[in-house]
Amino acid sequence: MITNRTQNSWLTVSMVLVLVFLPGYYGSIAAAEIPETYACNEGWGRVCSVLFVGDSFTHGRYTPVRTYNAQTPGEPWQPPQVIDENYGQTGEREESPAESGPWGGIPGIFSELAQEMRLSYEVHIEAISATSLKKNYEAASDVIAQAGWQAVVLQELSVKPLPRSLTNNDHSDPPGFWASVQTIEQAVHVVAPKAQIILYETWASGDLAQEIAGDPTQPGFSQKYMKALNGVLDANLASYRCAAQRDGKVTGVAPAGEAWRRAWNDGLANPNPFLSRPSALPLLWYGINAVNDPPIKKPDYHHPSRYGAYLSGLVLFVKMTGADVRKLGASEQAAAELGIPGKLASRLQQEAWLAVKGFPLTWAGITPRPCSLVDTGD
Repeated sequence: MITNRTQNSWLTVSMVLVLVFLPGYYGSIAAAEIPETYACNEGWGRVCSVLFVGDSFTHGRYTPVRTYNAQTPGEPWQPPQVIDENYGQTGEREESPAESGPWGGIPGIFSELAQEMRLSYEVHIEAISATSLKKNYEAASDVIAQAGWQAVVLQELSVKPLPRSLTNNDHSDPPGFWASVQTIEQAVHVVAPKAQIILYETWASGDLAQEIAGDPTQPGFSQKYMKALNGVLDANLASYRCAAQRDGKVTGVAPAGEAWRRAWNDGLANPNPFLSRPSALPLLWYGINAVNDPPIKKPDYHHPSRYGAYLSGLVLFVKMTGADVRKLGASEQAAAELGIPGKLASRLQQEAWLAVKGFPLTWAGITPRPCSLVDTGD
């Protein structure tokens, strides 16, 4: 950590200089401009179709998020329902009985926000639990590479963008993640040349940070844990930004992980569920409840709670539409339906807006060379 005042001043000046000359914090240099919000509006004669591709960090895993705004099987689609492309499928796209569908998930939150802001989106989800983008595309390329998409959102298996030196996990493979992004981007743009490709940069896993930090009962754990948590956030953000930069035709990165960091820093949520004294602040991870769907035997500090899912949905909505979610305020409907207090919903809307539009909090968010921060093991 830099503590010297001179070093801090130098870093601040450096960040400002980078921001002056950098086209966008979370977009590639060659990225297309995100269209004005009115472009997807029935009043202008256009309903935009968007596909969310990912795993349980997209569908949310637990109720009420997992099934939120999912289309009712056998009934005509109507907004803000989400069309689950894998519902009723077999083989690799078959949904687990433990995570019964159809799924709405975080795309369902996006869809609700769109309706409230009077924007017209037909939202689809193609998610396979614990699955990489590579395997998703192999299983559902006919869904992903369609001419009808105005936007495709890509979320990678949580550990894959991270260096193996950090996670000690064989699934970690940043170059493989970058290659998958490029494969899907190219396939989509062959059939839908004007489609936005947005990378959904997810949050740091508390379980992974604890694994890196060690035994929670040992002295100094909290400091080690917070260092590990921020290290995962930085590495993930750098890797997602690198994927966008290397590809060159990705519209941008939706920094949900940075919104989580802001919520933690601003005291809206508890970043350390392993404290000996429980915190009164809500968790952005799921944790454990009296009743859990699917059932679990120990707390889950990996998947999102309703609060974490809501914050992530806000970030995705701001990034794709440019709409100011702060205008929704305490009476916002998705928050109310998910059981999120209005005051907290307003604060989360602010954090999402700042994560997308505000000054980045770390060097990983503003450096013009994000790939240099990712250890590929070479």
